[in-house]
Amino acid sequence: NDCTNFFLNDVTILNSPLWSVRLNDCNRVFVSRIYIYSDLEKGVNADGIDICSSVNVTISDSVIVTGDDSIVLKTIARKGQKANPCENITVTSCILSSSSTALMIGTETEADISNVLFNNCVIRNSNKGFGINVQDGATVSNVMFSHLTIETNRRHWNWWGNAEMCRFILLKRKSASRLGIIKDVVVENIIARVRGTSTLTGHADQPLENIIFSNVQIFMNPEDSKDKRASHSLQVNGVKGLNIHNLSVNWAEKTEDKWQSAVVLKNVTDFVIDSFSGRQGLKDSNYPAILLEDATDGVIRNSRATEGTGTFIHARGSALDYVTLRYNETRKAKSEITFENEALRKSISIIK
Repeated sequence: NDCTNFFLNDVTILNSPLWSVRLNDCNRVFVSRIYIYSDLEKGVNADGIDICSSVNVTISDSVIVTGDDSIVLKTIARKGQKANPCENITVTSCILSSSSTALMIGTETEADISNVLFNNCVIRNSNKGFGINVQDGATVSNVMFSHLTIETNRRHWNWWGNAEMCRFILLKRKSASRLGIIKDVVVENIIARVRGTSTLTGHADQPLENIIFSNVQIFMNPEDSKDKRASHSLQVNGVKGLNIHNLSVNWAEKTEDKWQSAVVLKNVTDFVIDSFSGRQGLKDSNYPAILLEDATDGVIRNSRATEGTGTFIHARGSALDYVTLRYNETRKAKSEITFENEALRKSISIIK
């Protein structure tokens, strides 16, 4: 607590019943070459490293295997104090496994979290790769998830996660809670072999803002659990300013009956999908590769329907407008675009 210029190096921490390392209101913290282990089934609240309301923190060259989140950022008010921000955080060159989330921000978000870099990490055997969950009114901004290889596996139903690559969500913890903001987030250079639907979800009163996905490969594998949860590969609902560049979605030959679309955009405005490649989950299904629902002011360009595509794009909803399709390669699709009703056709411009 309240430490400056703190070094934690070359130690092993085993089988903590609760959070293994907790940094409260610290400044200039340097963590490297540590090993943390808690049981993946029994360590229900055994986080690896919790960075709470601390600034100027670096974590590197460590191996963390935990039941709960491996590395997590929070802003929490200690007794009698106001919560301080959490900012200027770098995590790099770590190997992580978690029965919850390997790299996490939230849920406790009583003060702002900003200027965060998660970089060059291997995530194996985790229930979720990375996530942002804001429930207490903070602004989370200037966050980058970069150069990650991810492998997920489903846990028992009571764990937090669905074997997805990522989950960003904006909520109110209580009806009287302040509504926070998630904005200016970059996800780039990711290879993810997953079993669940990745989701970006804003609030009805506050969309996520300025979210960029670049150079992301998603490989959808069948679920290793009896209760099937996965539907789409990436589902986006409530975002203003979405840029997806060079995203590929690949579905395993062994399929799940509930698989649907590669990308779903719902209540999204000011978006660009550039250089996407993929198809729907099941080759013989009626689901499109890309589903647009109440999506406006957007462009889908330079994208490619892969072998087995039925409908490449399907448009539906009542608020679809100012959408342009440009220079897409859809020869392998049975149809380039379909509409829920003919009135929507005038909302989309197609440029060959």
